[in-house]
Order: sequence, then structure tokens, then C-alpha cells
Amino acid sequence: MRHDHDIITREEMIELTGTPLKSKQCEALRRAGIFFMERADGHPKTTWGHFLNPIKYRGQKEDITHENDEPDFGAIFDGRKAKESCR
Repeated sequence: MRHDHDIITREEMIELTGTPLKSKQCEALRRAGIFFMERADGHPKTTWGHFLNPIKYRGQKEDITHENDEPDFGAIFDGRKAKESCR
């Protein structure tokens, strides 16, 4: 089982970024907003925690608006969308 502090292996990094090239891996991580350290040999290193929770998206409020949390029972029974009520 992977934990947030587990470091992504080179093989996993190739699978995740889709390229074996170190420079392209770094580029892909930057584009995705994922924090990583570039080692002296050029290989990017990061953890599963950073990969699964990119800095780019941290602290952003989810833009979810629920007008009506109740299901449309009219659609269930009639097979079509129920008419909206007058406001």
C-alpha cells in the first residue's frame, strides 16, 4: 500500500509521465503543478502525496453548486425531466 510519504520510483515516474526522458518528466510535473526535486543527475523525485495533491490545486475552493439536492422524481416516473416551478 502506498503512503503519502512514499517516493515515486523511476519506473513509476516513467509510467505516470509517459516518457523515460528526465527533462520531459520534469516538464510534465511542472505543467501539472506537482512539487518535485530535481536531483543532481536530472531525475525528478517526488512523493505520492505531492502527486495526488498537487500544489497547483491546494487551497482552491470547489466550485460545486447544488440548486436542488433532491432527485428529479418526475424524470424517474415519467421518463422525462419535470417542468421547473415558477420562481
